[in-house]
Amino acid sequence: MDNPELSVIIVSYNVCNLLIDCIQSVIATTIGPNYEIIVVDNASADGSVDAVKKSFPHIRVIANNRNVGFAEGNNEGYENSSGDYVLILNPDTVVKSGAIRLVLEFMKNTPDAGMAACRLLNGDGSLQKSIRPFPTIKEHLSRALFIDHIFYSEYWKRTYYQPAPFAIDYCTGAFMMVRRKALGDMPLLNPEFFMYAEEKDLALRLREKGWKTYFVPFGEVTHFGEQSTGQMSERMFFELQKSQVKFFRKNYSFLHAWALALTWGLVLFSNLIVSIPLFLSPSKRRRMKLFVQAVTQYPFMLKTCLR
Repeated sequence: MDNPELSVIIVSYNVCNLLIDCIQSVIATTIGPNYEIIVVDNASADGSVDAVKKSFPHIRVIANNRNVGFAEGNNEGYENSSGDYVLILNPDTVVKSGAIRLVLEFMKNTPDAGMAACRLLNGDGSLQKSIRPFPTIKEHLSRALFIDHIFYSEYWKRTYYQPAPFAIDYCTGAFMMVRRKALGDMPLLNPEFFMYAEEKDLALRLREKGWKTYFVPFGEVTHFGEQSTGQMSERMFFELQKSQVKFFRKNYSFLHAWALALTWGLVLFSNLIVSIPLFLSPSKRRRMKLFVQAVTQYPFMLKTCLR
């Protein structure tokens, strides 16, 4: 489309059916703004590229010959986009009516908004936690001791249903709308991160340039992603931990990065401890296995990522 106001970028890898549903939801629910959809396929083996081209011949598809990761894939889409606003959208989402339009209107009417997100729901309709604080030692200790679960579970749920948009630290990356002007000459996402940590890195970079990240509690998007640790592959769980440590190293002083990394290790260890009584449950056994591997590999990861 000529002169689109919004560019929707979807990076996909072996989720053909989900990808088709995602694109259909964008087209069905986004009425009003001129927009373009750019699909970046990371060498899927499930026929995703052909399926998109057949079902949506007007959509631009960038077919990579290898999996370049989430960050680099979105950067490819960004470099080939032209909208004043860019929506990073996961392929395992279904956009509900008005969500994109409402967030876009908010961005246009809020001069200091560099990025914005809306409410995410799980596949069963329950609320999905997507508002996140920047990492601090206090926050890590709170998570390690499960204080956030014990005392703040109902409080954070109410946060998502406030009557007006509000500033946040950062949001999870399933749905993030970014103002192109705010990026300037920065990349959309930091290619140092293969997966995970890109969204907080982006929010921090925008904040350093004077822009804010907002949560818009009007629109809703269903996100069918890995809703629990137990559903993650071992490789992805390892990438998550590695990205965390890389983020600490990149954005904080040497001592502060080490303190954050060590307290994050406590989070992993405490989750391992509470997983032990669940070992007899086949559905929970995988969760314990992931944390065992994370805890045993974490010291070596620290040496590699923090040196």
